[in-house]
Amino acid sequence: MTVPSATPVDTTPKSTKVIICIQKMILKRRRQMTENYFVYMPDNRISAAWGCTAVSTGYSVIAPHSSYPPSRHPDDHHFSWSRGRILQAYQVVLISAGNGKLEFGNLRRQVRVTEGSIFLLFPGVWHRFAPDRRTGWTEHWIECRGTAFDFAVDAGLLHVERPLNPASDEIDHVFASIHDLARQDPVLHQLVISTLGLQLLALLCRPDDLATGAGARLVDRARMILMERCGTSQSVEDLAAEMGVSYPYFRRLFREQTGMSAKQYQMNVRIQRARDFLVNTDKSVKEIAGLLGFHSAFHFSSQFKNAVGCAPTEYRRTSEN
Repeated sequence: MTVPSATPVDTTPKSTKVIICIQKMILKRRRQMTENYFVYMPDNRISAAWGCTAVSTGYSVIAPHSSYPPSRHPDDHHFSWSRGRILQAYQVVLISAGNGKLEFGNLRRQVRVTEGSIFLLFPGVWHRFAPDRRTGWTEHWIECRGTAFDFAVDAGLLHVERPLNPASDEIDHVFASIHDLARQDPVLHQLVISTLGLQLLALLCRPDDLATGAGARLVDRARMILMERCGTSQSVEDLAAEMGVSYPYFRRLFREQTGMSAKQYQMNVRIQRARDFLVNTDKSVKEIAGLLGFHSAFHFSSQFKNAVGCAPTEYRRTSEN
């Protein structure tokens, strides 16, 4: 008589199975994180509203003695070393390992790129870059377009002639988040990836000396005073004297730090406060002019129209409708 074989019973404890499952997930995630990838995303009107749309991102490990660039990108992004390339958006590139070089501009200026460097490629500016054949490199990038980057350039916070910057742990962490989301679903996470592009922009616009320098602190204090006293007729010349510096020095420093003159900043604050009054109160144009330090209602109306494009009464009527 044949005795049927018994079905093997899995005696592995449930807690052990859970641990094994988690370990498999971790190993899978680690493999994904070390794999080269790139993605392209469409324009997005929501992210465009806050001034930054991420349209491409990726990660590549270029082994020593490899050909570069790899022939895998669309025609408008691929480039040969002999021809170089011109993009129509901003691209932030982090080199986390290896060394190489970057050439840019009409004069083809060359800069050395080392491990822990980050460089910015500007729209409409010719460039080419490559790792040293001996070392290769690891590159991370995100490509963005939008008014936030344009404003940073116009304000003198980013410089076409100085594209190379040191990276930081904060920048590394931002790129790690970008890669994580882009590998999952780039279109689904495009809005969040775009905000991470804005975070990179903020970090690039925050040099150490700007955050801690005496000049920066002086300008920050001046901006606070101009906001608090927007209803007074105090001149910026008097403000410079109050802060113990000459007006020419104050004027130059304020423009360097903010990208605009102190007088323009003062006017912007007053116009913004005027908008609030017009939308949220029933005060007359004459009353608002007096509250914000304008010489007359005519002077206020003229400045408001120059800044906003319409008269105060028209602005109020449009807001009500």
